[in-house]
Amino acid sequence: MNSAAGQPAPTGRPEIPAARACANCGTILTGPFCSECGQRHHTHPAHSLRHFIGEATEDLTHADSRLWQTLYALLLRPGFLTEEFLAGRRARYLPPVRLYLVVSIIFFLLVGLQSWLSPPPIRVQNSHGLFRYDVNAGSAGSGRIDRNPVTATRHAVAAPAAPTTVPMQSACKAVAARSLRLGAWCTDLSPRIQRSWTALNTEGGIERLDAIWLDSIERAMFLFLPLMALCLKPLYRNPRRYYVEHLLFLVYNQTSIFVLLGLFTLLGMITSSGLVLGPVGDALSIYVLVYFYLAMRRVYREGRGRTLAKLAVISLGYLTAFALMFLVIATYGFLTL
Repeated sequence: MNSAAGQPAPTGRPEIPAARACANCGTILTGPFCSECGQRHHTHPAHSLRHFIGEATEDLTHADSRLWQTLYALLLRPGFLTEEFLAGRRARYLPPVRLYLVVSIIFFLLVGLQSWLSPPPIRVQNSHGLFRYDVNAGSAGSGRIDRNPVTATRHAVAAPAAPTTVPMQSACKAVAARSLRLGAWCTDLSPRIQRSWTALNTEGGIERLDAIWLDSIERAMFLFLPLMALCLKPLYRNPRRYYVEHLLFLVYNQTSIFVLLGLFTLLGMITSSGLVLGPVGDALSIYVLVYFYLAMRRVYREGRGRTLAKLAVISLGYLTAFALMFLVIATYGFLTL
């Protein structure tokens, strides 16, 4: 029987809501996420602070969040993320390039913050033609050397004006004497180098150099990893591996190193005790080697002997290339002061 005119007959089933469109791309929604762009549909706009904080908290702590399972796999399952990415299982983890960018930025910010919070214990300065040194680390004593760094070579170094410990006095004298000799050598070598040396020994020179180094190293890593991936190709010719596989392997491993070094940097900001930092640093060094070995076994699937031999070659090449890169960056930073 028909109902009243203009009214549809009840069917006993719940009404189907009108089609909703994605606010981002306009695609008709069939679930809580857009099938076209992946954006989540929110029934209420984030106009209130309470709703915004709730959404942010859910993104960080929700069981579906990719952050925590990515970090867990990155640190405790060597090579797993590379294997998953190559197998096509990518949706549950953060993209490797985005992960690397975020982690590297946080790591270099921590290193810069540690450098800012921990000034060098001895600073040698050139002020108005006078070379002076200061003891910074809460210790008493500073001294002045009335020698012009442009002409002084091997002159005797004055003792600190105020009493300090014998080791600190010896350190001050050694640093100041070396600064005098290097200053004279830089003057004879090049006016540009002499200006950089003078700028380095003025107030804030060390901090400016640290900032240049950190900024340059962060940028240079974008060139360093692709070059290292190119060096891996001759080691894996049978079976043949694509260049992107090596690059992905290095990106994940370098990201794990940044995370570990970042945690170690945080520990160094909490305590400066060698009894704590020494064993932790040794343990991290061993873990990085074990991590690389296990990652290579998982990704490249070779025997223990071949993996160990290639690990030795890769480690030597990595350290050599990084030392050369650091030397170039240090020279560039010094000359641009």
